[in-house]
Amino acid sequence: MNFLSPAPCPISWREPRVWLVPMLALAGMVVLIASDTNRSLFLYLNGLGTLASDVLWQNLTVLGGTLAGLTLLAPLIGRRPDILWSLALAAILATLWVHGLKDTVGALRPPAVIPPELLHIIGPAHRYGSFPSGHSTTIFTVACILSLYLRRGSLTWLLAAVALLIGISRIAVGVHWPLDVLGGAFGGWLSAVLGTLLAQRWHWGISRSGKWILVLALAACALTLLVSPDTSHPDAVILQRGLALVCLLPALQLAVARKWRMAG
Repeated sequence: MNFLSPAPCPISWREPRVWLVPMLALAGMVVLIASDTNRSLFLYLNGLGTLASDVLWQNLTVLGGTLAGLTLLAPLIGRRPDILWSLALAAILATLWVHGLKDTVGALRPPAVIPPELLHIIGPAHRYGSFPSGHSTTIFTVACILSLYLRRGSLTWLLAAVALLIGISRIAVGVHWPLDVLGGAFGGWLSAVLGTLLAQRWHWGISRSGKWILVLALAACALTLLVSPDTSHPDAVILQRGLALVCLLPALQLAVARKWRMAG
């Protein structure tokens, strides 16, 4: 069954799927700052994460990485260039959001301010560039792109819940505050909305040359993920390489089909 709309998705700010997630994220940030509970909530969630397997958190957290996040939509190569074009523009906006604020805010991560005996760290103990969470931004961007093209609105909230779980994994591995995750959700979702709006007005990405550049870019991301996965989470290497193959296969199929058409 095809849940994705075959036509450009009209975006109205009256629709909850467009504004509800970023508004909830913004409200959450305001509450955390006003109540000064960012640290205590982190300690609670980080401790709660020990009830689950470290392997689970490693596999969840790598899904928010830039290469893995982009690869999640790779099966759409050759079938939905409009969605991939929205993703490409949204990714640019999300990158500006993350790196613009990380350099400007300069917030310290939990390992830099919390004693080691109070922390459960999985992987490297990053200390700088805390706000916003890049992994959370990436996965909420991908989730929103899909939600904007889905025919069934109820799946939007499932996507948001999965994205939130991946965001929480950044707390479970001990490298981000709840405030960082909410900041990523806010910026990632809005980046996807704005990227989709821009894609529907600027159609270069669905032109012949644009489609092939997007295919090559995704294939390059997948190849990089295949040969150089994030080894800071070794238990997630198999998942990363599996995602890479998922991306490379449709790209190769498209290339082979084009070669046969040219030969014919």
